[in-house]
Amino acid sequence: MKDREDTEGAGAELTARFATEVDWTKVVDPYIPGPGGQYGPDLLERLWSPDLRTADDAHAALHFACCGDGSSVGNAAPEVLPFLVEAVRDPAVKVRPQILDTLGVLARAAGPGPRLGGRWRTAPAAWPAAWDRAVDALLPLLADDVEGDEDVRAGVAAALARATHRADDLIGRFLTRFGDEPHLSVAEQLVMAVGELAPHAVERREDAVGWLRQRTADAGKGEEPDMDDDTDVWLAWMEQHGHDVRPAAVVALRRALRPL
Repeated sequence: MKDREDTEGAGAELTARFATEVDWTKVVDPYIPGPGGQYGPDLLERLWSPDLRTADDAHAALHFACCGDGSSVGNAAPEVLPFLVEAVRDPAVKVRPQILDTLGVLARAAGPGPRLGGRWRTAPAAWPAAWDRAVDALLPLLADDVEGDEDVRAGVAAALARATHRADDLIGRFLTRFGDEPHLSVAEQLVMAVGELAPHAVERREDAVGWLRQRTADAGKGEEPDMDDDTDVWLAWMEQHGHDVRPAAVVALRRALRPL
C-alpha cells in the first residue's frame, strides 16, 4: 500500500463511505484469480492522490475491474460508479478526463447491440439505475466554466452521448450549452454528441438533424481579426462564442442519419 502522503485527498467522510457503501467482494482484477486480485477501499483513496502516477495507476485498476477489455460491464461497475462520478466532480482529482473515458466505455458496453469486441455484451442488473443516477450527477458539469476544465466538459459530453435512453433530454441540453460554450474543442464534442444521440431520439430527432445541418454551413464568428488593427473589434470578437464546427458537424450529421 502507498504511503499516506500519497493517498490523502478524499477526506475522512468520503473515505469512510468507500468502506461502507461498496461491496468489495465484487471489485476484483479480472486477470488475477484468487485473493491476489481482490481490491479494497484504498484503491478509491488512491484515485484522489495528489501524485499523478498514483492516481493514474488507481484509475487503470478501476477501469479493468469495471470493464476489463471494454466488452462488458463487470459486477464492480455499479459498486464504484457513484465514486467515479464523485471523483469527476472534484477538481482536486488529477485524472478526471481519464475517468470520463472509462464511463463512456462502460456505457457503450452496456448499450444496445449484441456484440462488442467479439463478446456478448453483458451488464449487472444494478447497472441501468446506477448509470441513470450518474447521468443526473454529471449534467451540471456541462456548465462548469472553471478555466482549464474544458477537457472535463468535453469528456462529460462524450460520456453522456452514450446515455441513449435519455436522448431527447440530452439533445436539448447540448443545444443550449453550445450557445454558451467558450471553447472550440468542447463545442465540437457537443456537436458530435448530438449526432450520436439523434438516431435514438423520438421528439428531438428532427430538431437535432436540422440543427446539425445548420452547423455544417455556419462559419461561426469568422476569422480572428488583427488586434493591432482595431483592439475593440478584436475584443468584441473574443467575447463571442460562435464557433466554426463545420467539419465536426459533417461527421455528426452522418451519424445522426444512420439507421439503428
